[in-house]
Amino acid sequence: MTLEEALKINNMDELIDSMTAYAYTYIKTIGLKDLQGKQAEDFVAEVLMKVAEGDRDWNKATCSFKEFLFGCLRSHMSNFVKSKRQSFVDDPKYLDSDTADCGKSDELRDKAIFILIDEGADEDEINVFDCWVDGIKKPSDIANQLNKDVKEVYNIAKRLIRRIPKLQEQIKIFI
Repeated sequence: MTLEEALKINNMDELIDSMTAYAYTYIKTIGLKDLQGKQAEDFVAEVLMKVAEGDRDWNKATCSFKEFLFGCLRSHMSNFVKSKRQSFVDDPKYLDSDTADCGKSDELRDKAIFILIDEGADEDEINVFDCWVDGIKKPSDIANQLNKDVKEVYNIAKRLIRRIPKLQEQIKIFI
């Protein structure tokens, strides 16, 4: 079935409403405050444009059109959230060790670690967080530093990145 046929067969108004409701729920669930001015409708529109332009290839899909669109939306929003969280990890301004007031920076670092522990972070996650704060960002460098396998560091980083938004919210109290 071609894209044009799929669009004609499906009730697009109803499908867009469902996708928008899903996007609102997703945004609320992840608790990400800064969406760079985007709304749920913007994510839906971007996905529909990607499908229309062929960036998301419906012709190769093996599922229903509705499942395909929801999968694209889920993927698009997940990628957006990952990029936001990664930019936070890449630029932890609140824990910049090069600041003039190193005592305050060390205090913030300690408070951040206590918050991570309260959130359930394990020792490996704390060690990876320490590497990030010390400016070691590459997983291969972190793996060498911690004597771990790179794949294991990736898995630890994924767990830690899920905790970063809560840490970011709570650390603002101390700044």
